[in-house]
Amino acid sequence: MRPTVLSSSVNYFDIQRVQLTGNISQELFANFLAVDPCIFTLDLPNNHELLRWKTDKSLHPTSVVDPIVEGLAAFLLSAKRRPLVRHQRSSDVCRRVAEDISRVAYEQEIGLFDFRRHEGTSQLIILDRMDDPVTPLLSQWTYQAMVHELIGIKNNRVSVCDSSNEKQDMVISSLGDTFFKENMYANYGDLGSAIKRLVDDFQTVSRMNKQIDSIEDMQKFVESFPEFRQQSGNVSKHVALMSELSRIINENSLMGVSQVEQEVACGSDQVFAYNSIMQQLADPKVKPVECFKLVLLFALRYEGVGSRQVDEMITALSRMSMSSLYLRVIRDIVRIAGEECRTGDLFGNRNFFARASKLVGGLNGADNVYTQHQPLLVQTLENIYKGKAKESDYPYINGIRGSKDAKPQEILVFIVGGITYEEARFVAQMNDSCQGVHVILGGNTILNSTKFVDDLAKALQ
Repeated sequence: MRPTVLSSSVNYFDIQRVQLTGNISQELFANFLAVDPCIFTLDLPNNHELLRWKTDKSLHPTSVVDPIVEGLAAFLLSAKRRPLVRHQRSSDVCRRVAEDISRVAYEQEIGLFDFRRHEGTSQLIILDRMDDPVTPLLSQWTYQAMVHELIGIKNNRVSVCDSSNEKQDMVISSLGDTFFKENMYANYGDLGSAIKRLVDDFQTVSRMNKQIDSIEDMQKFVESFPEFRQQSGNVSKHVALMSELSRIINENSLMGVSQVEQEVACGSDQVFAYNSIMQQLADPKVKPVECFKLVLLFALRYEGVGSRQVDEMITALSRMSMSSLYLRVIRDIVRIAGEECRTGDLFGNRNFFARASKLVGGLNGADNVYTQHQPLLVQTLENIYKGKAKESDYPYINGIRGSKDAKPQEILVFIVGGITYEEARFVAQMNDSCQGVHVILGGNTILNSTKFVDDLAKALQ
């Protein structure tokens, strides 16, 4: 959703004045960034402070909650929405954000939020990142998510070293790059084939442009030159990105690591998962941080029953000179993101049919062993859309709600603690396939595993 230009005199939000022509100007709310048509971020740098508040309730949350509320309010005003507000019951920070944004929209700024055309058709649900700490820990194998995981994307810009080892900035956006728009959710194998076709098509055009035998041919070339130049830059960009991704994957043995990650997150054989992780811990090609993430996943997946095995893994990590702070994260992860702290059924352990499907799932195999995992957000959205999300788990604020059986036409999801491009992919697919509902996903930041792990470590300092 593209942000709408608004005009207002309110001082509660960060308002940017844009000069148009002459003395005419307009004001727009600039607390958020629209990354893709259905994705936005507040780009707030203090994510670790949110996590720290979860571990130390004596801290005052205003400094981290207020910027989120301001950014969310700016987004809702730009989108011209006053949604029903729900939040994850088990999260104090989600409740605080939900209460504050509801107070702004329904009490403090009623005039600004008077968008009656959409009244009751939208739901804003505030979720906690730590309800699903697994998704940001996993290796990614679709184009956009891979780039962010292995290189890093900042405001749709990527920096990659060229052949002379100089940093080269590139823009990757679905709005201005047809190839990226068509392949941003393609998996690693399909992406390689798509880039080869892109290169082949460009070579064909290049050969045609070299055949200039007349004035007419020259004129056609001049007319097509801007498009040819743009295509040339596009090919160079995606070839460079693919080369860098392949280099990182090979140097760090990430395909083997990812296979074990998926086994831990989606499998049900604890002994096999333990043995697989120990093999990775003994492999000198695998970086300590990848080993750390595997152990963290195991500690979450086999909470309680795998404590002895986790201790053995921590001992193995300590031999790698792993930071004591990171080892503390492994020991504390259950306390801040264990089953008692979560609302959603992260590993399918609470539902008999989900447990049964895990046991027989291996018989049918998977289209791609590297992308078996599905974010918890998918299940949560399906329950909300179908009206099956329990009000006891996701209560409305102040009892403000629509008809009891009404299904939302629009779901606005905000994850406190950050979103991932993997979740963005599923949201885009849901919007393409689902009739009658549209989903917009936002967060205070966009995570990759490096940032998520750093946030965890800083929160426990």
